[in-house]
Amino acid sequence: MDESLVKALELHQQVPVIDTHTHFLLAGYFLRKRFERRHRPPRLWNPLRNTVDLPRLREGRITCAVFTAYVPPPPLRLGAWPALLRMLDFLQQTVRRNPDDLVFVHNARGIRLAHEQGKLAAMPGVEGGHVIGRRLERLTVLRERGVRLLTLTHFIANRICDGHLGPAVHGGLSDFGRQVLQACRHLGIVVDLAHASRRAFFQALEELERPPVVTHACLREHGRSQRYLEDDQVKQLAAAGGLLGVLMCPWYQQRWGVLGSLERAADVYCRLAELVGAEHLIIGTDMDGCTWLPRGMRDAADLPRLTAKLLERGFTTRELKGILGNNFLRLLAAWE
Repeated sequence: MDESLVKALELHQQVPVIDTHTHFLLAGYFLRKRFERRHRPPRLWNPLRNTVDLPRLREGRITCAVFTAYVPPPPLRLGAWPALLRMLDFLQQTVRRNPDDLVFVHNARGIRLAHEQGKLAAMPGVEGGHVIGRRLERLTVLRERGVRLLTLTHFIANRICDGHLGPAVHGGLSDFGRQVLQACRHLGIVVDLAHASRRAFFQALEELERPPVVTHACLREHGRSQRYLEDDQVKQLAAAGGLLGVLMCPWYQQRWGVLGSLERAADVYCRLAELVGAEHLIIGTDMDGCTWLPRGMRDAADLPRLTAKLLERGFTTRELKGILGNNFLRLLAAWE
């Protein structure tokens, strides 16, 4: 084992490591997979990658995973709201089934306590505000169920805002979307601007009085898709105290990228650090949500290999502790 990887593993012990965007619930809920069992990633392509489970999160020395609940929007899936609640039920059942290893958390203190106890902290998030329909009171239900992050939209427009794909229905945020942001501020639900259109992104920054997060994205200079953020978006996000996680799908890390590599992922982190500083960066892999990972990262157990690459690139111990967890803990506390 090389020296940088040894030091990376030590860092993963010293700080609560948080992956702010994972998708075990897709395979777990829809295919009824057990989180406590080790699952094999496919040798070839598979949309449900099997890269996140309890044994491999343990091996990667990850303290907290945000379990992102996602239900496809109509017409792909009718009854999104009850389906989402069943998915949250599934997560709670998983935690109750493994009391010695898992703990349900909803704040920064809970994550730190889980780290001290050597447990994995499970924090629920929701990707796609379409699940609340037109009913603002559903946000209160989500908060009562422990949800701490809400990605406003997923790919396309919903009643809250426009997405990065498809027509601009609202010209950014809708009036209802502004009410949603106000409710999130009141309830302490962190707003995630991943997948939002450019106009919705900037309008949300103006509306919010607390720092938002973009849990999983990359830079426009690395590709042409609206899914990427431009430099001015990243700078404005940082100016608002917000945070950005790097999506681990190679397709988004380089133009015409297919296989990718951890070297390229480190390139993206280095470029973002040049733009806004390491204090605005976090981990947001999108594991089990993105369809493949870069070479050198087969699953959650390999996250320390990314940390090792960042060490080799000159990130300091303090900067890496921030990226791995302390930056997100700071933002989460600001919403509490």
